[in-house]
Amino acid sequence: MSDLWQKLQDLEWSMYKKSPIGVFSVDGLRGAEVTGRVLNETIPGKICLDVGSGALALPYYMKAASAVGFEGTDPYEGDVGKKYKFKRGTAESLLFKDKEFDGVLFATSLDHVRSPKVSLDEAYRVLKDGGYLFIWLTLRKNDGRYKRWRKADKPAQYDHHHMWAFTHDDLILLASKFYLVKVVTVNRRECVYTFKKDCE
Repeated sequence: MSDLWQKLQDLEWSMYKKSPIGVFSVDGLRGAEVTGRVLNETIPGKICLDVGSGALALPYYMKAASAVGFEGTDPYEGDVGKKYKFKRGTAESLLFKDKEFDGVLFATSLDHVRSPKVSLDEAYRVLKDGGYLFIWLTLRKNDGRYKRWRKADKPAQYDHHHMWAFTHDDLILLASKFYLVKVVTVNRRECVYTFKKDCE
């Protein structure tokens, strides 16, 4: 990650610690609650890798998924007192073994990665056969501020947090190695998708 990116993260993390609202917080969000419920119902007692787990010691969706064990990865470490196993790294190069996890979660993080396709290929690699991919995201069908995934050859420069935008069809195409199990609607634009990896 660039020095500028690191400085922006550090600045926002220091602001968050003074007033816990903004880009790092998912506390109290209905999407976090729904994501936790979906994980609890789908992989209770199993281990899920949270890709883009963020800076918080324990994100709200992890609290809401109390029946699930978590490991996390993110290029920004943030809080050093994390309450789950953590490895600093990127979505495009996951530092984990093949077929290691029962679930892989992108909780509002797929639109932050440099390459959504490579990131989902990596998720596929580290998922066990029959494992589940969970994606909680905001669909941005008509939002001109963000570059649609299929219509851009590089990430958007508008917002250093959100580099991509996806519609439902984009996401289905992007996750074509998996098959769609269900979509839970959080609100008008937010959804939690559950995909499954076939047994090879």
